[in-house]
Amino acid sequence: MFAPMQPFHWFTQTTMLGLGVAFSPINIALVALLLLGQKPMLRCGTYLTGWALANGGALWAFVVFGQRFTHLLHSGGRGQVLVDLIGAGALLGLGLFQLTPAVSIGEEGWAMQLMQRLPDLDLGPLLGLGMGCALISPENFVFYVKEAGLVITNRPGMRTDLEIGSVFVLMATSLLLLPPLLWLLSGGRLEGPLTRAKDWLVHRAEPMVGVLALLLAAYLGWQGIEGLLQMGAPVALA
Repeated sequence: MFAPMQPFHWFTQTTMLGLGVAFSPINIALVALLLLGQKPMLRCGTYLTGWALANGGALWAFVVFGQRFTHLLHSGGRGQVLVDLIGAGALLGLGLFQLTPAVSIGEEGWAMQLMQRLPDLDLGPLLGLGMGCALISPENFVFYVKEAGLVITNRPGMRTDLEIGSVFVLMATSLLLLPPLLWLLSGGRLEGPLTRAKDWLVHRAEPMVGVLALLLAAYLGWQGIEGLLQMGAPVALA
C-alpha cells in the first residue's frame, strides 16, 4: 500500500502544478478580451467553465489510465522518477523551442487571428474553445501526469482524492480569474488597462512560456535525479 501524504506536501505540489497550467499568457489575454465585448461576465464565465472542465476531465482520465500502472509507482518510486525525467526532457525541448524568434512570430499571428474571431462566437463554441485551449498546450500534459501520480500514490480515501483534484482545478484556473476579478472590483471601468494588458501578453506570451518551461524542466530534472540517487544511482545509470 502507498503511504498517504501529509496535507502540506500534496497541497504544495498540487498548487505548483496547477499554477503551471494557469500560467498561460495567451489564455489570460483571451479572458481579458472577452471582458471588452457584450455580456462580458457571461461570456468570460463560459470560457472559464470550459477551461476548468477540461482540466478536471484530463486529470480524471490520467488517474483512471494510471491505475493500471500503480505497480510501477510502488516499485521504489521508479515510475515517478521516469515521469520526472521524461517530463523534464519534454519541457526542456518545449522551452528552447518556444524561445526561438520564428515560433514567437507564428504564435503571435495565431493568437491575433483567434482574438479577432472571439466576438462572433456564441456560448457553445466559447465553452468548447475554453476546453480546447486547455488541452492543446503540450506542457499541460506533463502537469496532468504528475498530478495524476500524486492522486494515485495518495490512498487515504476518495474524499482526499477529490480535495486534491479540486485544488488542482482551482489553481489551474486561478490566473485566468484575475481579469474578471479586477473587472468586478473596478465596476467595469478597466477597458483601457485590459486592452494594454491583452496586447502586452500576446506579444510576450511565447518567451514567458519558454522561460517557465525551462524552470519547470530544471525542477523536474532535479526531482528525477534525486529519485535516482535514492534508488541507487550507480545501478540505475549503469
